[in-house]
Amino acid sequence: MRDQLLGGRYRLVQQLGEGGMGQVWEARDETLGRLVAVKVISLLAGSGPRGDEARARFLREARITARLQHPRIVTIHDLGESGPENGNAPFLVMELVRGEGLDVKLAEGSVSLEEAARWGAQVCEALTEAHAAGVMHRDIKPSNVFITHTGEVKVLDFGVARAADPYATATRLTQTGFVVGTPSYMAPEQARGYPEPSSDLYALGCLLFELITGRLPFQAPDTIGHLTAHLSQEPPAPSSLRPDLPGAWDSVVLKLLSKDPAERYGTAADASRALGQLDHAVPTKALTRQGNDSAFVVIRKLRRDTESMPPAGRSTLRAATAVTASATCLITVPVWYAATEEAVSAGWITIGEGQVQMALCGILVAVLTIGVPLVRDTAGRRLIATGGIGLALLPGYSMFWTPWGIGVGRALVPLAAVAAALSAFLAVLPSINARRQRQR
Repeated sequence: MRDQLLGGRYRLVQQLGEGGMGQVWEARDETLGRLVAVKVISLLAGSGPRGDEARARFLREARITARLQHPRIVTIHDLGESGPENGNAPFLVMELVRGEGLDVKLAEGSVSLEEAARWGAQVCEALTEAHAAGVMHRDIKPSNVFITHTGEVKVLDFGVARAADPYATATRLTQTGFVVGTPSYMAPEQARGYPEPSSDLYALGCLLFELITGRLPFQAPDTIGHLTAHLSQEPPAPSSLRPDLPGAWDSVVLKLLSKDPAERYGTAADASRALGQLDHAVPTKALTRQGNDSAFVVIRKLRRDTESMPPAGRSTLRAATAVTASATCLITVPVWYAATEEAVSAGWITIGEGQVQMALCGILVAVLTIGVPLVRDTAGRRLIATGGIGLALLPGYSMFWTPWGIGVGRALVPLAAVAAALSAFLAVLPSINARRQRQR
């Protein structure tokens, strides 16, 4: 379809994405000379009375959703049909937003708790506007939540899932078993064919669960399994999968995931306020319990400040900390070997004890060295922390078994303390391994 002219006005430039309903293209509005996004609903392409009826209904319902005007909702500029060469598939013309989908953010594992709370609240702002206009989304999921280059939310495809249902009727969604929406994020009442505004909040609960734990609340091999789970199983508490999660997150997410719509938040605005209160939640329960201890307060602040950084900033800080910690620790190694050899020669320790201690030092050096290339991963940071703290403790240990080592130990203890602090700080930096934990 590249370079095709749709509606005599929109020339397709490049494909931006593809899903179950069709493709999204970057296009040029030949009339106004601006770039736009065009979504071609190929699902409704085809000939025959049934196809014509489905397309006409889609365009009627798309006009209703096109009335939504809100900073958190992608604006629809125009709509039409693509022409006989494309099976008369209907299309939507929308504002072209620069950024990336929340599904991409999830795959990168770069979503902090603060971002999850803030973006969830912004999705609620969009839902508040839509629900007030009588429009339900019906398909809240990561790929329909777009994060702009300024870090703000834009929600896509309001009502498109319902409008694109080829089996829908005026009174019911379907009489043939067709389910509107994405089963992994579908509220129980929506799975039964009776969605309501609160169904969008349930889907938001599934999305938030995935953002903060790296997986969906229910694991199933197929559509039927997911629908059955939403209908009959209770979701686990997010903190059962992520022990460092504040308890306030459990309360908000599990309320959104209530089976009974009446037990969820009354409105999207209520959910937005609850998420706004989570924006400053402390990410570690253990640190909360130790809140009066100044050392814990410092670490907590460091971690919160680090999580608030953009991904590039966190990556730079991780790399700088790793290099500094590694270099500081490795400085102690030659002195440690010299002290051990001197201790063996003086008879303060046996040859066997000296070999064991040198071997231990070598293992710690190897562990630290292996971790440096893997600093972008949680496992790498843990290796650096383990090796770094171990090497930092060796000078202090030398003070216990050699008079000569007392002087060496005292000289290196400040340096070792710095190395231990850097290594420990590296260990508590935000995890970026969510994509490995993520299970669709």
